[in-house]
Amino acid sequence: MFGLGLSISSEDSSTNGITLLVSALGARLADDGGAIENPSCMQQDLADLVAEATPFTTGLLEFYPGAAAAYSLRQLRRSVSPYAIRVRRSSDNTEQDIGFNSNGELDTNALLDFADGGDVWVSVWYDQSSNGNDATQETTGSQPQIVSSGSVVTENGKPALEFDTDSLEPSITNAASDYSFFSVTKHTVSSPPGFTIDVQSGRFIFDGRGSGVGAYYDGAWRGTSHNSTVQQVNSIFAIAPTSGQSYINGSVVNTGLSYTQKPLGGTIRIGQNSVGSSNYWNGTMQEIILYASDQTSNRTGIEDNMNDYYSIY
Repeated sequence: MFGLGLSISSEDSSTNGITLLVSALGARLADDGGAIENPSCMQQDLADLVAEATPFTTGLLEFYPGAAAAYSLRQLRRSVSPYAIRVRRSSDNTEQDIGFNSNGELDTNALLDFADGGDVWVSVWYDQSSNGNDATQETTGSQPQIVSSGSVVTENGKPALEFDTDSLEPSITNAASDYSFFSVTKHTVSSPPGFTIDVQSGRFIFDGRGSGVGAYYDGAWRGTSHNSTVQQVNSIFAIAPTSGQSYINGSVVNTGLSYTQKPLGGTIRIGQNSVGSSNYWNGTMQEIILYASDQTSNRTGIEDNMNDYYSIY
């Protein structure tokens, strides 16, 4: 317990943990009028914190808060994200929540214990934004896979959700003039096209597949095609009226795209066209973060955080 009435576990004793603690200390000092409740306690615990550092390297939402929805197989907010996914074992259709280990990574030990050598599918991808926009799929035949024959599905050494004709449906209804979208994905085929997030209301599609990056909005594609089927960090900005832009692995691919305000609502699907066509995602997804705000000033920081963890470029 710190002298300001704050505490932090040894698991959080990393550079990120120290940064978060400093922010919390500042806020608490302001609330308390600059008073420290127990200076000696604070000094001792800060010394322990520095001496016992551990590699907790996630926490993206701690540094870049305010997401409308956030899905990941790593922990984006240590204090409010107990689970990453809810999974279903194919052998008996039993379901179980899977959380994170002490380093903020998916608890693959618990996942493999649950799999018991078989296949496991994802029924819920939990929203880590604290807005409750969990992405769900009740139809067993449309759930993405996370364990195959007792082995965790991975992309570049990190756990991944495998999509083919699958989809997950979040309940996102934010209305804003600006949207910012970030994802870590890999689309493995050039045809049919796939959609990362497809929103029926307004036909708003965030498309981060290998053969395209950008957004489809108000009946027009606003992006640039790329014939690539590799894992990549995609950043797509729908900034009204004409400041939309898209990036792949930190490099700009288009700018000056036009958008108008429209809410995210109606049928929303991760991995499939929302109107039920044959346009499915074919490949893996590891992280999707959506802001109903302009995050262009934070773009490089968010991309660097993703790349530092996934080691893509």
